[in-house]
Amino acid sequence: TMNPPVPYIAVHMRIEKDWMIHCKKWEQRSNSKEICSSKEEIIHKVSQITDLRRPVVVYLAVADSLLEDDSITSGWRVGMVAFEKKRLGVTDIYNRQPYLIKSAIDFEVCARADVFVGNSFSTFSNLVVLSRTQRLYNMGEASSCGENVGLSSYAYNVIGDDGGPQRWMPDMSDTSLQNLSYGTNNISCH
Repeated sequence: TMNPPVPYIAVHMRIEKDWMIHCKKWEQRSNSKEICSSKEEIIHKVSQITDLRRPVVVYLAVADSLLEDDSITSGWRVGMVAFEKKRLGVTDIYNRQPYLIKSAIDFEVCARADVFVGNSFSTFSNLVVLSRTQRLYNMGEASSCGENVGLSSYAYNVIGDDGGPQRWMPDMSDTSLQNLSYGTNNISCH
């Protein structure tokens, strides 16, 4: 008999140096403090998500350059077990792939997670949330806000009403693509 899949949360962590330099400049230009997040801030926000059943596996979608930093999986709260490609033991297969295939693998892992947490200014995070929202619509769910229907998404860089990360589900009926584009912290859950 096959075991059922283990529930997991996927976190797209944008904490590499080039991103932090870019987003700090973006914050200055836009006079906003809701773009950049440190590893510690991300861990704190993720731990505030109320519909997570612990213990939970946390898959970290991180830049390859961060895979050399063993501290990336440390510091997570009790009941949150962090993994990235190196700890999963798939780096031999993964490293043989071109960059776009590596990105596609991370995308699928994030898109299929029970819960996804990303950055609303990231194109990658936005595409993951859009994919998850489309899956919910295809399953007949018009919203993942409020009730736990699965496939919940959150933005760790935007503070929600409960002080944790903002629930995130674009309004697919909106005729403007503005709500589906990256580069904003004006997100909500529809």
